[in-house]
Amino acid sequence: MSNNYSILRIALASVWLLTALASWCYPLAQNLELLERVGLTGAAASNALHAGIVLDALMGTLTLIRLRTMQKWLWTAQAVVILTYSIIIAIFLPEYAWHPFAVLIKNLPLLAILLILWREESQRRSDDFV
Repeated sequence: MSNNYSILRIALASVWLLTALASWCYPLAQNLELLERVGLTGAAASNALHAGIVLDALMGTLTLIRLRTMQKWLWTAQAVVILTYSIIIAIFLPEYAWHPFAVLIKNLPLLAILLILWREESQRRSDDFV
């Protein structure tokens, strides 16, 4: 594996872990207000918020651990989560699609990183059989 592979994994893990931390530290009332705009209120909103934090932390942790047997699955799962988050935000919070801080646009390079990692993993596996 190239050194670039490790750098991309650490960068990706950092995004997931810092996103979990930011969601945890962000004012609860503002988090719940955003979730209400998505259609979630009360316990459902609170549960969704905490599930999202745990999911983001789990994705970051698994990226750092690098379990060889499940890497391609992990990259695919992360892409699905990013696309799901992006679609929900684009539909229910469309102002974030064109936000000056590129809230959604930043997901494009994350998806590119995932594609590179997925291809690297495929190459590693094919090299193992040669």
